[in-house]
Amino acid sequence: MRYTTAKEKSRQKGGYLLTGIYKNHYPGLSRFLAALLLCAAAAALLSPAALASGGEKTASAQISTGVSGTAEVTFPWNDAWFSRDSKTYLHQLAVASMALSGAAYLGGGDTGVQEALTDLGFTGVQAYNYHLSAEKAGRAAAYVFARKKVPAADGGSVWLTAVVIRGTGDYMEWAGNLNMGSGADHAGFAKARDELLENLEKYFNSAGIGGRELEAARFLITGHSRGGAVANLTAASLTAGGREGVYAYTFASPAVSFQAAAEGYENIFNIVSREDLVTQVPLSDWGCGRYGADLHLPTRERWGDAYDAVFEKMDRRYTALTGQPYAVYQNPSAVDQMTAAIRQLAPDASGASLAMLSALLGGNLEGLAELIHSNSLAALLLGRRAIALSAELTPLLQQESEGMVSAHCMAGYYSWLTAWDTPEKADSLFAGDLSHYSQQS
Repeated sequence: MRYTTAKEKSRQKGGYLLTGIYKNHYPGLSRFLAALLLCAAAAALLSPAALASGGEKTASAQISTGVSGTAEVTFPWNDAWFSRDSKTYLHQLAVASMALSGAAYLGGGDTGVQEALTDLGFTGVQAYNYHLSAEKAGRAAAYVFARKKVPAADGGSVWLTAVVIRGTGDYMEWAGNLNMGSGADHAGFAKARDELLENLEKYFNSAGIGGRELEAARFLITGHSRGGAVANLTAASLTAGGREGVYAYTFASPAVSFQAAAEGYENIFNIVSREDLVTQVPLSDWGCGRYGADLHLPTRERWGDAYDAVFEKMDRRYTALTGQPYAVYQNPSAVDQMTAAIRQLAPDASGASLAMLSALLGGNLEGLAELIHSNSLAALLLGRRAIALSAELTPLLQQESEGMVSAHCMAGYYSWLTAWDTPEKADSLFAGDLSHYSQQS
């Protein structure tokens, strides 16, 4: 696979839930660390040469690495994928989806994901919300729609619409990340999903696509981090509405719902890492999860002696993309300690503590004042716990900040997915998760 590290331009703005604020939105590490801890409580490849057969081709995209500027990556593409069963995991499609998700951070003009989609033969490429107002930032995400005709299983053709959703690109979007709400789905992500679906309907109307043509349409829905969360909910909504041609691949997504299920959403594949704190919140102990199947990237704990060899391959790709080696945690149990601290701060998702944190970090000061007035004891206990945990965790967060970035960034996920020499080896990546998933479904 060819990797070309792009000449670093001005550092790209923001980029992803939690760790996206690390170097871009806050001048000091301490503010990043404090926001990370509190947000967590509140929000609670293959070588293209090996794949260039059977009608597949190699494409390229400029992505934001999430670490040090941009890089050019290559990925496989085949229109025929979308005549296959959407409930069958396709590793090549996962790689392509991750490349597009990384390119979404550079969208908004004729660059990044828009350029990549155009090169793939999509038309009607349209970007939304790349320059959000402060008022709308907490209720929307940035994304790109594009469409093209692809082969149908019956020999005809159908519309394929790509929905590529950007992760957090502006600090104002944190209002949505932090708004967990009190409903079944995470309120901030759900509002962004609803806004997207409304525009998707308008997109089809303006293109004159409707009736049977729209009923037969296929969808590729993907995103990273906040984008992955909105993609998960969007794909779940379309799937629950009876659509069969929804191909959904999400990356580094936080949990999105108290009613998330695997059964009925076998077409949604969530690629996550147990070493990525973002994917651990809101906590599973609170009953939160993602729709569809969670597919876990390798960890030493799960892979044992086989881990070192695949890590070495991944690290070479990561270094080529970012110009620096993949940062590992100095404390192997760092993420477990962080989630344990979050659990102490807010033992459950229904308590007053979580509501207060959500109001505070979402900027709802009026709502926060009402909550404190109605439950001053909970406010006092929350403050005491936060102070104690801050003193305990600040050294850990400072020590592990680089590891947290590597575990969550776009370059990290892309590098893990492409650390395989043959399709057969790639099939082993998620074999255990997919086997367990098929048994449960």
